[in-house]
Amino acid sequence: MNCRRSSAALRRVPRCIAAPTIWPHTSFWLAIRYSSTAHGRKRHVDTQVGTVSPHRHHLVVCNSSPDEWPSRVEGMSETITALARGSIRLPGRAMVTMSDFAPLKAATCACAPAEDKYRRIDVAVFPLGLVAKQLDVEGVGRLLKWLGHEVLPTSWTPSHSNLPQPTFDHSWLELSRNRHIFVCTHGSRDYLCGHHGSKLLKDLRALIKSRELQRHVAAWSTSHIGGHKYAANAIVYPRGDWYGTWCDRCGGQSVPGRPAADAEAIIDAVVNDVTWWDAWRGATNMTKKDQIATWARNTGHVDDASHGGSPEDPFSWVPATRHRSAAGK
Repeated sequence: MNCRRSSAALRRVPRCIAAPTIWPHTSFWLAIRYSSTAHGRKRHVDTQVGTVSPHRHHLVVCNSSPDEWPSRVEGMSETITALARGSIRLPGRAMVTMSDFAPLKAATCACAPAEDKYRRIDVAVFPLGLVAKQLDVEGVGRLLKWLGHEVLPTSWTPSHSNLPQPTFDHSWLELSRNRHIFVCTHGSRDYLCGHHGSKLLKDLRALIKSRELQRHVAAWSTSHIGGHKYAANAIVYPRGDWYGTWCDRCGGQSVPGRPAADAEAIIDAVVNDVTWWDAWRGATNMTKKDQIATWARNTGHVDDASHGGSPEDPFSWVPATRHRSAAGK
């Protein structure tokens, strides 16, 4: 499903706006909006750029299933509640989600009641690559205290470094070669995420298998990460890039004869270790201003200094950028 490539995109252009001469699925068209002005067309930032809420860490509660998730997962157990409440007090904040991510064998039967199953939890910390094992409420406190340090080791930091070491049972993920894709499939929170997210996750897993990438690339479901209207939403680690494929634009209708182009684009970006700017929403550990500036540098967006649009109007907002740069994030 890829509504970007639908011919309906051109038909939705208001009559007062001259249709662009570039094909509607090119990166230039996808990243730029047009509006009518007294002197012709002007380019505008796509409203999904800069929509990732600033956060320093993504705390993933492992070995969970989307079928278990209520609309609000924070209250599934006392331990998860302690993690969620403590995360918002961390420097730079942290995001907490549930996931079927399974770096360790589940220590509790999957059929156990949620309160019992999640009394002790495994928590993966991205993009650091740490997995904290079997934390109870006290263990969650130790994890949060460790995350409060200004500088922390990562999975690729030398073991003899002088950085603060965890005081809880843990292991490290191999992120120097392996990539993890998290797709929001939280249907009990929002229909778009459940419908489009599940489809994207299925397509990603099929591509990973068909391209024989299973040793180094994996796709997982995750609970709510924000941005329902941009569904399907995906995060790629360790880069921390967020993508919103905007499938709701086409009402869930697949374009006949089209492959799962969004999944292909994400996998291509992962394999080549690049960013798919067409669907980029932002990235972990970046402010809204940094996200917009990064997108502008990498897409060659040129600011119209004479434009007087207001930031409150997403269709007339052009970020201030000085020049084009080939530099990445």
